[in-house]
Amino acid sequence: MKMFKYLVWIAPLALLIGCAAPVETDHTIAEWQQNGMLPPTGDEAPRVYSQTDTYPSTAPAIIVQTDNGRTASGDLALADTIRRQFEYDRGLAPSLKQVTVEVQDGRVILRGTVRSDLDQRVIVDNVRDITGVTRVTDALEIDPSF
Repeated sequence: MKMFKYLVWIAPLALLIGCAAPVETDHTIAEWQQNGMLPPTGDEAPRVYSQTDTYPSTAPAIIVQTDNGRTASGDLALADTIRRQFEYDRGLAPSLKQVTVEVQDGRVILRGTVRSDLDQRVIVDNVRDITGVTRVTDALEIDPSF
């Protein structure tokens, strides 16, 4: 019983001393950032562009058409939504390499070649289901040989 009394007094005292001890800061992450080993996060560049020559090499190619050199901000948001819709769809990836999506004033034009009728229908239906799309023009051609 005496041992239990000592334990009851010593445990909180040890905990209090341990918590009051100074803590050394770890400068590893700051050093990595200074040396360029850890890139900053949160500054991802937009992946939808109004100029075709600045596109990243992702499929499908998305072109935002302009009127008088001005791009509607809604069209950029719509194009980004379309890109996100298809970005991780591995089943459509082979067909999307040959597809170009044009966006202008909420209208979407799909051009290019796809592998099958099913791919064509899935792409058109997915675009139609996106909020903000007012009209979809399907100019896709089917070529199972590619």
